[in-house]
Amino acid sequence: MELVKFEVGNIYSMSFIGDSELKPQFICVKRTAKTVTFERFQQTESISRRIKVYNNVEYILDGSYSMAPSIHADKVAG
Repeated sequence: MELVKFEVGNIYSMSFIGDSELKPQFICVKRTAKTVTFERFQQTESISRRIKVYNNVEYILDGSYSMAPSIHADKVAG
């Protein structure tokens, strides 16, 4: 099974454990082997995080707490 990676230029949906209806979109603007940078689609918010892997899918957490929102590489919105 091949690793699903973040790609620069793709738009991804952020997911929240506490609110499944809330799905803000972020565009991948930069990536290295270990980190990825996203900008909130059509806004100015920016996040840069270290990439983690689970079940051959890259993901990031926007925080260090148990209910932190996440972006998964297999959740491409556009």
